[in-house]
Amino acid sequence: MSGHDHFRSGLLETIPGSPYKVLQEHFKKVCRAVRKLDKMVKLYLDGDFTEAASVSVEISRLEHEADELKRHLRTTLPRKIFMPISKEDLLAILASNERIADTCQDVAQILDMRETKIPEELHPLLERFLGHIIDAVDSLRDMMNHLERLLESTFAKVETSVIITLGHKVHEHEYKADSVNKELSRAIYALEGKESPMALVHMMRFTDVLDSVADNAENAALRMVLVVSK
Repeated sequence: MSGHDHFRSGLLETIPGSPYKVLQEHFKKVCRAVRKLDKMVKLYLDGDFTEAASVSVEISRLEHEADELKRHLRTTLPRKIFMPISKEDLLAILASNERIADTCQDVAQILDMRETKIPEELHPLLERFLGHIIDAVDSLRDMMNHLERLLESTFAKVETSVIITLGHKVHEHEYKADSVNKELSRAIYALEGKESPMALVHMMRFTDVLDSVADNAENAALRMVLVVSK
């Protein structure tokens, strides 16, 4: 057995049987990847590129584990199954959540490409930016928790209302993240002549893809709202 196959079989042995439990386990991996990305960015801002690179490896591992859970659920769900939501909706939520982990890995890989000293004047904006992204994912996590309760209660009206309200919160955090990203873009452009062109390009690429973490959280929240509103 190859190292990859051994890892895969070890991971899958820990997966619970219920598809909803698998969905929750998958999202836990996604949330951990986001938290690791937060840690990596802060290390990068501090100029600790070596430690940041080690956290990047952890992010890749979490993204891979999330991907394995996604593949497992997609291949083991029968064509016809009696569930409160359809197989198609469940897989759509899974895919939306997976994009968050994918984007975390994308950001980590971009940071790994170049050791760029981020100017001190950008740090407060980046920290605000990260805060809104974390808040968006945290609200999505709350939505996932209420989705499980909703499925257990066969779509109780109260739980449906809570999920929709939390979906609005994800949107608000995404909007705030997007607003800070625009400030960041202006601040980075203002550094023209002070920083090398490659450093500016690297910073712009990093912040734009980082913004996609919040975008994907909003898309996942919208998908969940559409499912529970049917």
